[in-house]
Amino acid sequence: MEYIEFFNEGIPDPAILGGKGSSLIKLMRIGINVPPGFILNSNSYKTFLEESENSELLKELLTTELTIKKVLHFSKAVKQLIRTTRIPSKIEKQIKIGFKKLKKDSGSHASYAVRSSATIEDTEAYSFAGQAKTYLHNKTFDEIILSVKKCWASLFTPSALFYIIQMNKKGQKISLLDIRMAVVIQKMVNADVSGVLFTANVINNNQDEVMINSTWGLGETIANNTVIPDMFIFKKVEFEIVKSVIGTKEKKSIRNPDGSNTIIMDTDTEHRDIYSLNENQLKQLYNLGLKIENAFKYPQDIEWAIENDVIYTLQSRPITTLKK
Repeated sequence: MEYIEFFNEGIPDPAILGGKGSSLIKLMRIGINVPPGFILNSNSYKTFLEESENSELLKELLTTELTIKKVLHFSKAVKQLIRTTRIPSKIEKQIKIGFKKLKKDSGSHASYAVRSSATIEDTEAYSFAGQAKTYLHNKTFDEIILSVKKCWASLFTPSALFYIIQMNKKGQKISLLDIRMAVVIQKMVNADVSGVLFTANVINNNQDEVMINSTWGLGETIANNTVIPDMFIFKKVEFEIVKSVIGTKEKKSIRNPDGSNTIIMDTDTEHRDIYSLNENQLKQLYNLGLKIENAFKYPQDIEWAIENDVIYTLQSRPITTLKK
């Protein structure tokens, strides 16, 4: 199809599928356990800009000279326009086809993550990660469509715009009209434990160590600094723990029991003072990290989740903070 690619059928291409989408296809190809899904490619965003009922207004806004003083006003105007503009029907139809197939394969009780996959993110030199957004536990087609538009709009958050201004000052010459956004639509893992696995120690820049952060529930509490997670540091040459620290983990993110999206709740007292991972899970994650780094040939920042003692890999991208 012109606008969507399923993980198990696609060819990695960051310009079309974004960094996140391309990485998920690569992970699946090397036998990593990735939740199923599909990617709405960046051509869909281009068509949205060119053929939607507000295309002229969008082009006018995106060719405005961007300055630091204008960022807040500009961000609000563009995001509002994208969210209130209808996606062309030919794109909506393909999203519906993909969603129906994914729903059929995932079961009636499944929900879905809608995740930004910008075409300028996740290279060894730069990381747009953390700028573009993710929307969790979508259940209906209408929620998927709204989250897709929110992902597109997240290209123009104030922090993303400041990032682009910064990149332009470094000589990148990024035009707002040239930025593309692919979107990943993926079955949610209803995680018991989630976290991040670094195949280098990002605290001290040591590439001979592996570092794992983990917490109860969904990993968004780590991403947005809601919790202090558990931390484990290993030697890379062998499974030996160099250091481990129990995080406070006072809150956890879970699926909203009354509908879509997520809620933040207090972690049970007894779970705050114990590690969220056991030794077997740690060993599996350690081996997972080494396998992915070996395949991608560069230290990796890996998002993972565990449901019913099964590990799922949600994303892998280069660690951009390492000093060479």
